Amino acid sequence: MSTTTFGEGAMTRGVASAVRACLDWAGDTDAGPAPDPGALALLLTAHQDLGAPDPGDWSVDDVREVARAVRAGAYPLDGLHGAGGPDEGAEILRSTWLAWCDHLVDQGGLLSDESPRRLRAAVEEVDLAPWCDTGPAPVPPAAPVLADRFEEAPPRPVTPAEPGDLDDAARRCRTLADAARLTVWVDRGRVLRPDPEGRDALCAEDVLSAAAHLETSPADIDHLFSVARAARLLRTTYTRVLTGRAAYAWSSGVPGAVADAWADALPAMTAEHGTAALLVLTDLFLSGRARTAAEVAAGYRDRGGTGPEQVSAALEALADLGAVHRADGRFRIARLGDHAMVRQLQRAGAAVRVTPAIADMGVREVLALLEEGRPVDTDGLLERWARNRDIGAVTGELLQACTEPRAWHRRRRVFALLAGRGTDPETDLRAHLNHPVLGGWVRRLRPGPPEPPTSPVTAWALLDDYAALAEAGLPLPAGDRERLAPHASRFVRSVRSSGHPAADGVLDRLADGELGLDLARAARRARAD
Repeated sequence: MSTTTFGEGAMTRGVASAVRACLDWAGDTDAGPAPDPGALALLLTAHQDLGAPDPGDWSVDDVREVARAVRAGAYPLDGLHGAGGPDEGAEILRSTWLAWCDHLVDQGGLLSDESPRRLRAAVEEVDLAPWCDTGPAPVPPAAPVLADRFEEAPPRPVTPAEPGDLDDAARRCRTLADAARLTVWVDRGRVLRPDPEGRDALCAEDVLSAAAHLETSPADIDHLFSVARAARLLRTTYTRVLTGRAAYAWSSGVPGAVADAWADALPAMTAEHGTAALLVLTDLFLSGRARTAAEVAAGYRDRGGTGPEQVSAALEALADLGAVHRADGRFRIARLGDHAMVRQLQRAGAAVRVTPAIADMGVREVLALLEEGRPVDTDGLLERWARNRDIGAVTGELLQACTEPRAWHRRRRVFALLAGRGTDPETDLRAHLNHPVLGGWVRRLRPGPPEPPTSPVTAWALLDDYAALAEAGLPLPAGDRERLAPHASRFVRSVRSSGHPAADGVLDRLADGELGLDLARAARRARAD
């Protein structure tokens, strides 16, 4: 007789793979009643629908949320094979759920730092009886504040550091290093302390022994144990502490393994600061700017967030851990902090744009990042990109990317780079000397005094400068008054005929006298013609 599994045609590849793995495991072990395929597919589909990034990522809160959805009727149980009604379906689901929990624990597949004992106890005790009035779902205290921040400022592109550089930075974190030392001490395993509430901890005698070995206090060992578990350096079963997957990856020299362990452990390392550490790291991640503690705190003041003292304490802790840089009373996110934020956001299913490594970027990619990216990514970006590159080989592509009339920021950056590299306008750029948009910039590369902006070609480059100043709300340079006055009429005619997007605005400012009477008269005459 054939059976039909829940969602057979709609299961995602990840859920289907997880179901097969659990059934294969159950067939090879004698671990109690075999899981029901349909109930397992229902369970993992509900878990995924509620936002879980992976079938193995479970917490006690996840158990309650899935049960809540089942009780509300979102995932009917009476259709499970062998279920005569909802009550029998609930028992089939619970039995399968416990088998899934045992499978994760036995195979080291539990991806969260939840205690396996607490997780299993939650499955055993959770109410699965149908119930229509489920009430509002609990919301983590930081969730509304974070939702507001991401709605106001969606993440901009993030430039990754090299895995080796991230690993080196993570190794400098004393807390993670001590957690790794505890992992080595655990060696082939230790027995968990009996705890009626299912909390995972080393036995009392092991805590004392580990404290002596690491030359620290028993209280520190409890903290380091939670950090090592969060980092996946250690994992627990229902009775024992074992080496985790991250420890094997670290010891095998897998690129990025140390940084991943650090990122996973960050919430545990900052646990004493509650949600404040996550909130301030999110602020620095989104802004990419160096900010004072007061500036960060102000961003959350009207949202029921944390106060200045908590923000300052959280920032200092994050700086000590390597998540942020601290200088002159200001804080800016570090590459490790970026790595942790990207890792968490991607696990939560958020769309985060991670650029290629700088060395792998093409011309248009690096120029686009300069315009869209955060200051932490864009400061000195073009120079870093060009450092070991033959600029002559990409000069044509750089110039082509700057020809759009409104791309004045690109032109300013590209020609600053070319000037720094000593590009010869008469040989390397001769074909562009009379280009209507680029020609004035090419001529600026010539040695000696600058050519007066008395033609549309030479005026264009100066108009680019003025357009950038206007965007920043800055006045026109006072020094241009004497420089341009002898050429007032020709300059104004060149501005008017250039076709530059900022030309009309510049003529208005000249006519208002911003650069003196000579240019004002010339601009007014041009307006009257």
